[in-house]
Amino acid sequence: MIKAIEGKLIKKEPTYAYIKCASGLTYGVHISLFTSAKLETGALLELFITQIIREDANLLYGFLDTEEQRIFELLIKLNGVGASTAMAVCSSLTPQAFMSAIISADDAAIKTVPGIGPKTARRIIAELSDAKLAIDSAPSYQQEALLALESLGFKREKVLKALSECEATDTGELVKQALKKLA
Repeated sequence: MIKAIEGKLIKKEPTYAYIKCASGLTYGVHISLFTSAKLETGALLELFITQIIREDANLLYGFLDTEEQRIFELLIKLNGVGASTAMAVCSSLTPQAFMSAIISADDAAIKTVPGIGPKTARRIIAELSDAKLAIDSAPSYQQEALLALESLGFKREKVLKALSECEATDTGELVKQALKKLA
């Protein structure tokens, strides 16, 4: 199973990249629009890979960000959500925006993804709303902030809602922002 590819980006399309490795092999990798925006043709790079092997295809999906890869892998495990839809989510919503939508049950945010209607949005929220899934796929600073706020006696549901409204990317700042919202 391929877990990462390191090489030179020789060609880039909006959602597809061609990466030539030192061995001489060139791999075609599906990428999100967020990843595509960060790549420059001719640059050396490393992509984290999720490989999907089907009867008729061996597909590679590449990510610069492991959080984006986790969201993709969570989504493809859901019934009725394929790799194309999961990649559309990764191209439309940042991992933080997606997890905030799940935590706050904001189906309007998920419906902004092309190809996802109200029924699918509600099903994604219902299947992923388990707080454990949301926390496990959240960045470590959000996990640490949740634990800190819970140890202060706040209820998990209220903490999750407050954290989804905060924008800090460091544990200390995130706790401060959440405390203001919880007060």
